[in-house]
Amino acid sequence: MQPAKARARKPSPVATRRERVQSKEDAIIAAAHKSLTTRGFAKTTMAEIARKAGVAEGTLYLYFNNKDALARAVLAVFYKRLTETAKTGVAKCATTRQRLEFLARHHLESIIGERRLLELIASDVRNTQAYEGSDIYKMNREYVAVFDGVMRDGAWRGEIEDSAAQWIKRDIFFGSLEYSMRTLLMKKRSSKKDISAVVAELVKLLMGGAGARVEPISGHALVKAVDRVDAAASRLERLSTVKM
Repeated sequence: MQPAKARARKPSPVATRRERVQSKEDAIIAAAHKSLTTRGFAKTTMAEIARKAGVAEGTLYLYFNNKDALARAVLAVFYKRLTETAKTGVAKCATTRQRLEFLARHHLESIIGERRLLELIASDVRNTQAYEGSDIYKMNREYVAVFDGVMRDGAWRGEIEDSAAQWIKRDIFFGSLEYSMRTLLMKKRSSKKDISAVVAELVKLLMGGAGARVEPISGHALVKAVDRVDAAASRLERLSTVKM
């Protein structure tokens, strides 16, 4: 019988073919992610991705038919990570306010860091008639469902006024954050302090301020909904221009 030390040095079993394939695919997606977030979709080439992944360009096409398919794979990984971390973070929060603050900060930091990927979604996915029912649409729905769950639970707890339609609250939340992201980047003010200020302002808006009652909004009052979104965007823009 071999000594314990000798047994410990015994080489591990050779990886299965599936494991090797998955490892190579992960490397390709990681390389594509790096290129897409630094150079953008238009400037990224399959040859560049293959070089960064350490594979032949011909091998790359065995895994993904074209750059569009590879970009969708990158987006899938992004959405999976975004959703999983959102669910995990929300589960650790005790109150609705804490959950909204976490989600707002999580989303804002994520879209600032991955803004090139969001540009890809906006330009190459959402402008197509096939968006509804697509994989990206389903992944986005799963992600925003985390916010929906927080708002429903907050209404059940009595911490949030439940008079507004869910889609209105969702548009206020994500629309304001995306607007703020553009403003912060334009003004080169995306520090933790700037992000925290935006988060605090948005959560206060959604929850009606400190102890204030949220103004009821009918789900059919579209004009009021638009006014509320515009007010949120203007308020956040003014906030971002204040010197700290």
